[in-house]
Amino acid sequence: MRDVRRKTLRNGYTTGSAASAAAVAAYLRSAVPVRLRLPGGECLTVPVRRLLPDGAVVVKDGGDDPDVTTGCEVEVRLFPDPGPPGPADYQEEAGDLRLTVRGGPGVGVATRPGLAVPVGRAAINPVPRRMLAENLAAAGCRGEWLAEISIPGGAEIAEKTLNPRLGIVGGLSILGRSGIVRPYSHAAYAATVALQLRSCGANRVPVAALVTGNRTAAAMLRDFPELTPDAIVRIGDFIGVGVRAARTAGLPRLLVGCMAGKLFKYACGETNTHAHHCRMNLGRLREFGLETPGVLPESLETMGELAVRVPAACYRRILAELLLRATAVLQQWAGTKTRVEVILYGDDGKRWL
Repeated sequence: MRDVRRKTLRNGYTTGSAASAAAVAAYLRSAVPVRLRLPGGECLTVPVRRLLPDGAVVVKDGGDDPDVTTGCEVEVRLFPDPGPPGPADYQEEAGDLRLTVRGGPGVGVATRPGLAVPVGRAAINPVPRRMLAENLAAAGCRGEWLAEISIPGGAEIAEKTLNPRLGIVGGLSILGRSGIVRPYSHAAYAATVALQLRSCGANRVPVAALVTGNRTAAAMLRDFPELTPDAIVRIGDFIGVGVRAARTAGLPRLLVGCMAGKLFKYACGETNTHAHHCRMNLGRLREFGLETPGVLPESLETMGELAVRVPAACYRRILAELLLRATAVLQQWAGTKTRVEVILYGDDGKRWL
């Protein structure tokens, strides 16, 4: 029998973790590796490349996940008594620290609605901002400070990402909800997904769940007490692999937890939802007979943008129809012996449908 075991894929860390580590190193004036507290309570040790006169540099490492940002330098400069914030800045508080967070050269600015940051503000997402402030406070930082994040060459690197299409101009985004990059988009990860589902089948697990990441995993555990942690499989973009592996494994019931963007791609029949395999073509809403009053769907790039451009009741009707279509697509892949249920969650982890 062929050995189906694969080498363990190496995790990396996000641009948000890189920025947090650089900020702590800058405050401590030390180039030793920084131990960060992550949003989920885990700890992560991040190496520091070098100190600057007023800051520090950390190299982004995406692990075994193919990512054009791997190897870029994330610089953070710290200044006490920063004065009034600028229009693209953010204010964060942690303990006795009041922190202004600013995007410097190589960090993009949002120009379209529906993103995690408002139009006109630096593309530094909420979780990385909180993580930066909390880790600085834990290192002893007090009072009023400014943290300016820069990515040398970020504007050029961003041209190879989805940022220009999403409406983030001038650079990269500071991202990361967990602080860790897991190699969900790596081809070898698909084999791991299939292996986990075969194990569920071999152990006669009555119900398993496919989730796209940590938020949906936590939400499914909360909402479905019949699930065990071992029966939750993080598929990333490999929805086709996951559903068909569940069918092969003979699982009687399969839950699929996702958010609106993935739901749309499932409804379109995409087996791999990575952006390099399929783009977000919201013009297909017309094919589904769905109305977007006053909005040309083909002009939109994200479901978040759609959500802010159409009435709330209309958006909910669109989601309900997409849920039906996605369920029908996945059920066809799963066959007649595995019952599929799709559950839609919002960014806050609350169940929508």
